[in-house]
Amino acid sequence: MNQSNYTFDTDSRWGHWRPRGLSALLLRLISILPANEVNKRIAYLLRKPIKQGKQLYYDRIVWGLRLRLVARGNLSEQRMLTMENFHDRKERKALSESLGPGSVFFDIGANAGFYTFWALSLGYPDLRVVAVEPNSTMTERIMFNLGLNKIHKGEVDVVECALTSSSCKVTVSEHSRNLGETTTHQKTSKTGRQVPGKPLLDLIHETKVSRIDALKIDIEGEEIPALSSFFNHASISLWPRLIICEIFGPDGHLLQKLLEANGYKRTGISKMNAIFRLSQI
Repeated sequence: MNQSNYTFDTDSRWGHWRPRGLSALLLRLISILPANEVNKRIAYLLRKPIKQGKQLYYDRIVWGLRLRLVARGNLSEQRMLTMENFHDRKERKALSESLGPGSVFFDIGANAGFYTFWALSLGYPDLRVVAVEPNSTMTERIMFNLGLNKIHKGEVDVVECALTSSSCKVTVSEHSRNLGETTTHQKTSKTGRQVPGKPLLDLIHETKVSRIDALKIDIEGEEIPALSSFFNHASISLWPRLIICEIFGPDGHLLQKLLEANGYKRTGISKMNAIFRLSQI
């Protein structure tokens, strides 16, 4: 089988790509380390042979779920494979506190589903997840892993589109080294693949939800126009109670100002993201 970073094995039975030998030992050691900053640095060292090894695919139990993950070509997936207890601890804690039975979670820029699968692992009955991702390479992996865990549409809606300020067509440009940095733009291209661009309000109507309890958004710099349009057109009853987003990019301070101007208060911060809660409701 050709194992390039952008292919995915949907044919082999579960367990075919289980960790073996040194990889199995290292993953086991990482999984039993208490999650703190000192051990995080140790985990970074322990995972190097896995990232650089010959094996590309891994079948692992992560947060109680059966997942097939790819070791290279996507940083988010590497972290889910090797750093599941360490990565985005504050964000995951905020989600676990904000979600509950019957809650609705929107994962915008879902990538390979790090946040989607974390939310599902919480085990809340009637939890609804909407995972929005324009990259078909990623949606294939999400759908495969949902199938491994017998999670069906109605529990999770995987929407292959980009979040935009208005309805349009966008071109997807995959990053050459990290699929998580895939971008979209509205200019047509002979090499890129086109997908729908949809406003958040349209997605809410299409998925027939009446509220959003939590939303994670990471759409490579397009957050401000997409959220500005939503705040301008959506009833406040539809505004997410919790928003997790990256504020350390070039326009991060402007995104924070947008959220604060619309009644959100920053209640947490990590290395890359900030956590905002709506104070008006």
